[in-house]
Amino acid sequence: MLHKISPVILSILLVVALLGSSGNLPLMGASIVVLAAVATFINYKRLGFYWSHLLLPIFFLVGAAGTYAVIPSQKPGLIFLILAGISFFYLERTLGKESHYLQNIFLLTVFLIYLGLFASAFYFVNFSFWWEIALITAFTVGLTLQGFAGITLPSKKYFFLLITVVIAESAVGLMLWPTHFLVNAIVLFLIFYLLWAFALAAFFGKLTSKKIYWQSMLVTLVLAAVLATASWMPLFE
Repeated sequence: MLHKISPVILSILLVVALLGSSGNLPLMGASIVVLAAVATFINYKRLGFYWSHLLLPIFFLVGAAGTYAVIPSQKPGLIFLILAGISFFYLERTLGKESHYLQNIFLLTVFLIYLGLFASAFYFVNFSFWWEIALITAFTVGLTLQGFAGITLPSKKYFFLLITVVIAESAVGLMLWPTHFLVNAIVLFLIFYLLWAFALAAFFGKLTSKKIYWQSMLVTLVLAAVLATASWMPLFE
């Protein structure tokens, strides 16, 4: 019975928590911490100590809260809340199973977290540059571990190190770019996605030159479209 009603309850609590704490960041943070603890407890009762499925909802909640906090208008914020609630509902329903939906929600979570982190540097001008890089690196470590859950190959540690280092160095460069935080988040997400997709393909022996070519071309096209349409801030007044 718990596995049937808990997704509904948790998704409603997510919407209520973010809507009720709108404009109050400390309250929003506290609400997400409490909700994450409740979700972890319920999922532990349902699934046992299946750490990757316990962590994914926490990462999603952090990403959803960070993104909602930086949406300036009420109507887009409400639309995002509804979509986040629906996504969280299906996430909770699918936990414990291997599915493409969980992979997709994982990638969405990566993007939302990067978006929230870059936005924090934009809205809080006194936020330390190096704290920003440290947080991006720390979340990347956790997200990469999440993305590699179930992989036991020795090569896993090399891909893990590669993704962490590349993302950290890319974040340093992007923080210096005169672009909007949304552009920075998309670029960093695309880099993460490409490396993660290559790593998974290598783990399963499916990394071919054709796959490298098509994935790289797809990411390059999206990247070109984003950068070509981005509003670049002037370097000098």
